[in-house]
Amino acid sequence: MGEAITVTRIAVVGAGLSGLVVARLLQSHADVTVFEKSRSAGGRMATRYAGEFEFDHGAQFFTARSERFRRFLQPLIDAGVVANWQARFAEYDSSRLSTRHAWGDEYPHYVGTPRMNSIGKLLSADLDIVFDAEITAIARGRDGWVLSAGAGAETEPFDWLVMASPAAQTAALAEGFANLSAFCGERRMLGCFALMLGFEKPIELPWDAALVRNADISWISVNSSKPARGSAVSLLVHSTNSWADAHLEDDTNCVLEHMLNEASRVTGEDLRSASHRQVHRWRYANIDRQSGPTCFIDDANRLAACGDWCVRGRIEAAFTSASDLAESLIARL
Repeated sequence: MGEAITVTRIAVVGAGLSGLVVARLLQSHADVTVFEKSRSAGGRMATRYAGEFEFDHGAQFFTARSERFRRFLQPLIDAGVVANWQARFAEYDSSRLSTRHAWGDEYPHYVGTPRMNSIGKLLSADLDIVFDAEITAIARGRDGWVLSAGAGAETEPFDWLVMASPAAQTAALAEGFANLSAFCGERRMLGCFALMLGFEKPIELPWDAALVRNADISWISVNSSKPARGSAVSLLVHSTNSWADAHLEDDTNCVLEHMLNEASRVTGEDLRSASHRQVHRWRYANIDRQSGPTCFIDDANRLAACGDWCVRGRIEAAFTSASDLAESLIARL
């Protein structure tokens, strides 16, 4: 009789892009299970629905600088899940419209189609993911890693644990593991508010997407102008990270009113005609460019971490961190 083959078991906490990428790259080398506290995958590549209106209320678009990321995207483009958003782009200095130009094919600005969360749905389709599973504690014993998901429920042991959640959430779970706690502590993620506005009647704006400087909002886009969207007019407004961090605990209605006033002031349009108004708080939305390693590995404890927060607040950064981690773990396996 031949010897029994032992398969390495890996737990991944978080089903944002970094968690999905690392799980997909590892699944042919190990038995991988992903735990996600939400009901769906994709993290900040998210979409919110409100009747006929749809809002990509997290990541607005992404670019592909590296050849490795472009190769990763090509099958998604071929499948119709990623498309180039050829938006009419503008820049504001406070309420002054300073520049306008069109995005084209030379430097593509990609979005998920028919909505941003389509990417997470496709990448998660053949993975073993446990949804609605918020991990509340992690412990390493003699047999490996055991995860607690509330109400006393514990997993079977895993050989490796990969944390693919935001830095602060990773640090909270890894409190007893000094190296990872220190790695997370060196990186501070920034908040953001997303204001979603739906209009029953069309509004006339001379652009599809606008970057805003010297205001409390940083971005406005006509979400319904993106490829393969519906006809219902929807606007998405992002606050600046600094304003959000100063007002994270404010009353939601106060945040909504202030952002609505700012968006109206910047555009010169009274956006109060919106029939749908909603605000979403992203506590961990962005991070400045980081120095140092693109991921974390603790060989002694078989503990690892990845995410955009290891690199910078970009979708490609999440991919890069996850790919680098997967490559390193595969070499160890």
